[in-house]
Amino acid sequence: MFALATPDVARRRARPSRALVATPVVALVLFLSLMAPAGPGTIPGASAATWMPTPGVKFNVPREGAKQYILEQQVIGAINHAVKGSYIKMSMFSFDRWPVADALVNARGRGVHVQVITNNHELPPAQVRLKNRFGTDRTKATFFYQCTASCRGQGDVNHSKFILFSQTGAATNVVMLGSLNMKRNGTDNQFNDLFTVNKAYSLHKTLDMVFQQMAADRWAKPMRLVQSFGTSYNLEVMPFPKDPVATPETEWTPYRDPIIRLLRPVSCKGASTSDGRTKIRVDMHAWDGERGGIIARRLKYLYDHGCDVKIMVGFMSKSMRSILFAPTGRGRVPTRSTGYDTDGDGIIDLYSHKKLTLIHGHYGTATGKRIVMTGSSNFQNGGQYGDEILFQIYRRSIYDRYLDNWKWVWDYHTHGMA
Repeated sequence: MFALATPDVARRRARPSRALVATPVVALVLFLSLMAPAGPGTIPGASAATWMPTPGVKFNVPREGAKQYILEQQVIGAINHAVKGSYIKMSMFSFDRWPVADALVNARGRGVHVQVITNNHELPPAQVRLKNRFGTDRTKATFFYQCTASCRGQGDVNHSKFILFSQTGAATNVVMLGSLNMKRNGTDNQFNDLFTVNKAYSLHKTLDMVFQQMAADRWAKPMRLVQSFGTSYNLEVMPFPKDPVATPETEWTPYRDPIIRLLRPVSCKGASTSDGRTKIRVDMHAWDGERGGIIARRLKYLYDHGCDVKIMVGFMSKSMRSILFAPTGRGRVPTRSTGYDTDGDGIIDLYSHKKLTLIHGHYGTATGKRIVMTGSSNFQNGGQYGDEILFQIYRRSIYDRYLDNWKWVWDYHTHGMA
């Protein structure tokens, strides 16, 4: 009883806001009052000398009162604690949240430099306010700007979702990234993730350089960037170049695709897991097209060769289902849908928006490797030619948090697919 959206619908079309379900009015009013942005020149809560954003990963729960605003609250808290003279730099595909816009305007009022870049597919009132208050002159310390297609590349869109704080409270070089946009649709209808790291000097510096390239709104040299940060993180920034800029060494190919590269070192047997099999868990918002088929066939191959693979997806095309649902020597790849049509109009309106791949097991020479791949990139065509962030995390504690949330969504917010 639900419809599968096309890539453009799944990626670009925002659903209308839905009413909260079973939320006590008093609790909602109290929560929204706590979320109100501080006035100019004030910093709410703890002293700036001690306050820091909560590090690690957070997940929202749509249509669940305060839980649906968990990620937005994390962002607003950091905005409200930004120190005078510091910078906030935000890249979002979509943005319509008044509480976030108000917090940014108030931060500017107390002397924080604010720079916001969005994609140009919409200009809702919240963005109009930022545009009117900040202006669009990218030579100034504060501005609002919409990129024409990809900011750093040759086509597609600005789909990157990250926020940088040079100092908020006592934390410097703060990076926030994940699957969220600043959208009411995201709080009401989507499951999202947001990863925060404080005092991340090198990562902040790299993404700040990327942001400056985005603000220039022209082809970056190089467009694609891959960088490791010790043993904890790996960052990949797209797009890949296209003709006439691309060379045989830089153009996108299935072999160079970041998800195929992520999966290539996987061995299915000999893992330090309970059953000796490498475990792969996927939670993907949108999955279709030629590139999606390449990824689907690789995951099916790994399942057929003994990996413990489980997949959940919000929007998946019929061609992807034909690949994943075709029988293997071990049966069909376990696949469930996070997409629900809750109002009976034939369109999915409640779903996971994450772009998540988890790996635990035999990876290269390691038998107990744990990897989280999160960020902004769906399993679709075109994304490799737009602004995208893919972020790998190798910390066991963060992997465990992601896995616990994956299991919870799988158990309570998915259904079978035919």
